[in-house]
Amino acid sequence: MRHGRSGSRGLRATGGAFAALALSTLAGCGGATVAGKVMRGNIGRVIIVNGTDERLDAPGLAGIEVEMSTPVAGRGGKVVLAETVTDETGAFSLRSGGAKLPTRVSIRAGGAGEYEVNNSIFRPQPGEQVLVLMRPPKSP
Repeated sequence: MRHGRSGSRGLRATGGAFAALALSTLAGCGGATVAGKVMRGNIGRVIIVNGTDERLDAPGLAGIEVEMSTPVAGRGGKVVLAETVTDETGAFSLRSGGAKLPTRVSIRAGGAGEYEVNNSIFRPQPGEQVLVLMRPPKSP
């Protein structure tokens, strides 16, 4: 994400060897894709839903930055597995490259004037998607 605390870029820039080591331990034979949608909700949270959940057909929020990461064990940092921006329907797709997803990942979503959502979830199973609910925007 391009906004937020100034330290997050430092964590990505430093410890490259740790990030490479962490990714190498996650490496699998093809990577994984996590699909989902960002929409308005009463509270900010990230949940896993069945791919046929009717909320996935509802209008979503366009232009929201979405990041999937995993913590670096014992280092206090994180490894960003994928980043994207939601399309005009609020849909997103995060591809982990060649890495197999760990059992738990963090999903962070935010945009200009929006409250940021940051939750840890279990890796979605086949047929499941991620639904990101965002609180109403901040008052000017």
